[in-house]
Amino acid sequence: MFEYQLKPSNRRRSIAIKVTEAGVVVHTPMGVSTHQLHSWLLSKQSWVLAQQKKLQTLPQLQVPWVSSKVRIFGEVYECHFHSTGESEVIHNKQTVNVCVRQPSNTAECRKALLSLLQSELERYVMSVLPTLAKNMGVCIASVKFREYKSRWGSCSSNKALTFNTLLVGAHKAAIEYVIIHELAHCHVLAHNHAFWQIVSRYCSDYQENVKWFRVSGRSLFISKAQ
Repeated sequence: MFEYQLKPSNRRRSIAIKVTEAGVVVHTPMGVSTHQLHSWLLSKQSWVLAQQKKLQTLPQLQVPWVSSKVRIFGEVYECHFHSTGESEVIHNKQTVNVCVRQPSNTAECRKALLSLLQSELERYVMSVLPTLAKNMGVCIASVKFREYKSRWGSCSSNKALTFNTLLVGAHKAAIEYVIIHELAHCHVLAHNHAFWQIVSRYCSDYQENVKWFRVSGRSLFISKAQ
């Protein structure tokens, strides 16, 4: 039998299982018998092993509070969590210092780190976005930054742009491609031929960036705190 973390809940009505890099988590309703749970898990063992094997072939998620490393603009920085001092990114030393009340609290560490990374990404994006928008003939309604689970950016029909905070780990050329991609959506919302023509006009190697995000983009994501 595989190892797992058990999480019973009064709100659950059925057993569920989740396989991640951090391990296997089993969610159950309160009061499930040990025998019933064991039988159910045995029936899922082959599936769990297959999922674990699949995860081994994928780019690993970042776990900065374990590895003491985090990606910023395509480089690997040392990442340290402290209970004193200031949160800062020191680029010339490729070091990130994150101030939290409890460095042992991974949820707190993750939240504070994402806040710091968002500031870094916002600073860079806003340094290049106005020029790109002007060149592409786009008048932007608003720009926001947030963590997405499965997309790098978005553009609404009223030209409001949103960028994934975790883009900060990509090379700047890849970030600029995402900016151009979303600005192109201000002209054409669909991913059709006209859209890609606009993208290629301002990012001639866009196909390389598309491939990079498809193959390696997962390595920019930061593991959820357990």
